[in-house]
Amino acid sequence: MKTKDFYKQFGKRLKQLRVQANISQEKLAEKVGVATTTVSYWENAHNPVTFSKIPMIANALNVPIYKLFLFFDVEEKQADKDYVAILQSKTGEELNTLFNIIKEMQKIK
Repeated sequence: MKTKDFYKQFGKRLKQLRVQANISQEKLAEKVGVATTTVSYWENAHNPVTFSKIPMIANALNVPIYKLFLFFDVEEKQADKDYVAILQSKTGEELNTLFNIIKEMQKIK
């Protein structure tokens, strides 16, 4: 997955979760401590989200962090069971992107 594709997928997923949580861009921005335009830019892949904001976004949406990165349609019941199969289906570049995200998230305290 190319970087720009990743931003598009993340933005799409962020919007989906925000709408499901019935939270406006304004309210999410307030909870995360950013401008409303920043949330719009994230959702439209104009700007990447910073790693330090990821836990705050997940908290504001009341979802575990990993759900921000589920860019595919998987039933919730199957999601936990299918991680191995999902990871096996990814390219080396996609796995590197995922592992880099995890490394950065581990730095956040």
